Amino acid sequence: MEISQNTTAVRGSTNQAISDQASELYLTIATDRNLAGLVKKLYDDVPKEDFDSIDEMQLFLTVMTGLRRVENIYLQLEDNILDDRAFDRIGLSFYRSKYGRQIWGENKQFFDRNFVPFFEELLDKK
Repeated sequence: MEISQNTTAVRGSTNQAISDQASELYLTIATDRNLAGLVKKLYDDVPKEDFDSIDEMQLFLTVMTGLRRVENIYLQLEDNILDDRAFDRIGLSFYRSKYGRQIWGENKQFFDRNFVPFFEELLDKK
């Protein structure tokens, strides 16, 4: 009974931490007019080459932060801390954008080798 309660508590705490991370990222974007404008361009499918170097770096770091968050969710799924429902809330359209796919394609070698095919399948799901 105690192990079950501890497992439930860990899962609850982990889900809350993931929610907090997403909320922090959204709030950061919402309160920074320049970053919000860059994310709008991301959703408008503006390619990476159309950003100046400073804007591109700001958006790159934002997307990489999000990708690391998704990788962390995957690793916790692998450790049986979370179940696959955690992927219902990650905002895939962010990563499915032209810019998101460009950043992923150029940087996927820096992620967990088992996460890469998992995430690519997730990206391609309709």
